[in-house]
Amino acid sequence: MDTLIDILAYLLIAIAVAPLLLLGIYVLASYFRLGIADRILTLTGRFLALQWFSGGVLNAVGGIALAALGVWAVLHFDPLLHRLLAALLVPFGLWRTCLGVAVLRALSKAEDPP
Repeated sequence: MDTLIDILAYLLIAIAVAPLLLLGIYVLASYFRLGIADRILTLTGRFLALQWFSGGVLNAVGGIALAALGVWAVLHFDPLLHRLLAALLVPFGLWRTCLGVAVLRALSKAEDPP
């Protein structure tokens, strides 16, 4: 299980960093007037779309998990202060879920032709 978590962490880091690296490679290719520069720019746009998609999914799933953790903590903690602090996780988790869904909707509208 640790290996799977490590692989997912490296994958998320790669998704976050790849568009910036490709943009740097595009700048160099454009500076040297290489014919491959336009293809690199197109690939950078696709990686940015993948980055937005993965960020939207991660926010939606993470928000649901935070809200569920808040509900669980409210039901299982005894001191009132702990319950109140745990209850703060629910609206924050729902906000992250709405943010993730909004990103995914905006991304799907941007891909649909008029």
